Amino acid sequence: MAGDEGMQRMSTASHSAADFTPSNSPEVDESVSTTALLIKSPADRTEAKAPVALHSSSLQLVQTLLYCLLYLLVGPALILVNKSILKDVGFHFPMMVSGIGQLSSAVGATIIIRVLKLQSLTCSHLVTWSFYLRNMMLVGAATAASLCFGNAGYLFLTVSFVQILKAFTPVFVVLMLFCSGVETPSARVSLSVALICIATSIASIGEAHFNLIGLLVMFAAETCEATRLVLTQKLLTNLKFPAMEGLYYMAPICSFWMFGLAIFIELPAALREDAFKLIPQHPSHFALAVVLGFAVNIASFLVIKCTSSVMLKLMGTARNAGLVLFSALFLGEEITSLQALGYVLCLIFFGMYNYFKAMKL
Repeated sequence: MAGDEGMQRMSTASHSAADFTPSNSPEVDESVSTTALLIKSPADRTEAKAPVALHSSSLQLVQTLLYCLLYLLVGPALILVNKSILKDVGFHFPMMVSGIGQLSSAVGATIIIRVLKLQSLTCSHLVTWSFYLRNMMLVGAATAASLCFGNAGYLFLTVSFVQILKAFTPVFVVLMLFCSGVETPSARVSLSVALICIATSIASIGEAHFNLIGLLVMFAAETCEATRLVLTQKLLTNLKFPAMEGLYYMAPICSFWMFGLAIFIELPAALREDAFKLIPQHPSHFALAVVLGFAVNIASFLVIKCTSSVMLKLMGTARNAGLVLFSALFLGEEITSLQALGYVLCLIFFGMYNYFKAMKL
């Protein structure tokens, strides 16, 4: 749009003073009359800019909606692909499966920042090697553990029940923040957390395919996520990363922890079972895991850039609820009425928790 306005200014300025010199010649009079019609008054230019501004805002709205739609689609797609790799393909190694997405994100973020230079490093002067190894490695370890346990949950539980249990995360976050002395919850936040506990219990009782190991694995994932948040507040207090820069720093660390531990924990079993032959046998699954692993982070970056981190959080909740519904309608997963009631209550109380936190009540 700025280019269009510049062209308009150049067009107006291109008329020389000679074009407007009075003359008795009929030809000159006609030229003056024609040119006068082409030159806009300030009021006319203001009116002309209004449709341009409206068109620009409409394009921005469409762009934002497309980014939000991308975020809502790629996250569930990655969950379903990872679950398929773990269960259907038989590559039951959650550390390596989680590492695929983190490694592709690390490579993609490096290309965007270092090669294409589409994002500058705003915190590079603060991220020294000693800071990186002392502080960020700990946060990365908690992040990696959260992702690995989260993927491992799909080995034991249905997709829908895993999404329901994610609403329980604030309970671990509040407890961890309180026990570490970082933050004392208000009475209203504590009440909403207690109600989330009750609602999750109802949903768990109603789960038709309940598995205790799976439940404990998901609780481990949520404990690691709460630990990550506490470590982030304690160790990275002075850093406010843009989303892509944060990915540039953290994805390599997560990849290091995931594949590093997988060498000792998962690789021996994978070699015994000759599991790596599954990759060329199912190339589309693993290729999608690579692409979607990076696309999820790109989508998050674009949504934050166009809206806010709060909107991202709200959309994440909506995305989980949508995946529960999708699993019931299209994947044939059984959701009992008691489980549905528990999940609806979870969402309500989760909304209360976020509102009280946002308003500092």
